[in-house]
Amino acid sequence: MDAQVKPVDLEQIRKRPLFSRISLERNCLGAGLAIVMAALYFTFISVVAFSPGILAAPISPGSSISTGVVAGVSLMVFGLVLTAIYALYASMRLDKLASALRKEIP
Repeated sequence: MDAQVKPVDLEQIRKRPLFSRISLERNCLGAGLAIVMAALYFTFISVVAFSPGILAAPISPGSSISTGVVAGVSLMVFGLVLTAIYALYASMRLDKLASALRKEIP
């Protein structure tokens, strides 16, 4: 059995308010999370460049673990958390909007 695939008018989809809403929310979320991650990363790199002694200090007296290690690992974990936030928001909100848009299109 051959399933007939109807051609999609992309301009018709682009003009729909729901499509604009999806695009706006996705772009704002992505840009916002990227700005947060970039700010944290560049703050970390600035501290490495201009005040390395801060990151070289041990987390407690006698500890062999430096604050730089903790800060670096925390930065990576925070990146994963931001990715999880994006994935959850996309699956809970954007996927529903995309499904509603598919139902609107004849």
